[in-house]
Amino acid sequence: MYGRKASQLVKEFASGEKGQLTPFNNDLFDQVVAECSQHHGELQSLIRKMQEKGLDVQTARNADHYGALIHLFSIVRNKRCLTAYVYNRAETIRNLLWKIGPVIPKEIEENLNHWEEEYFKKHSAALKSYMSKVLVDLTVTL
Repeated sequence: MYGRKASQLVKEFASGEKGQLTPFNNDLFDQVVAECSQHHGELQSLIRKMQEKGLDVQTARNADHYGALIHLFSIVRNKRCLTAYVYNRAETIRNLLWKIGPVIPKEIEENLNHWEEEYFKKHSAALKSYMSKVLVDLTVTL
């Protein structure tokens, strides 16, 4: 079934404890990206087939057209799931900065991939730079 792996990815994040990060699922993430590539190839193939028959891709309503739509909508759905997974993890990482400060504990760092570690460091540096310019420490509790 198309989109099952992307749905698994989102469910995996949603099933975790709020504010906690499970290890980044590189394997499943890469499988969803590969599925998108496969759909893209099939979509291109169907469009070429329609063009070879002399049909207008925009107005033709045949099996190839509807097949192409299925592949296109599958790509869009997978991209939305990938985006939701990455966005929600990034939001959790931003919230961690406010809770734990600019240093990531080892038990949390183990759950991040390389790009998320870089994101945390850059976000932390940006916040530190801003606080030094406005001369206010925003991380202290009231």
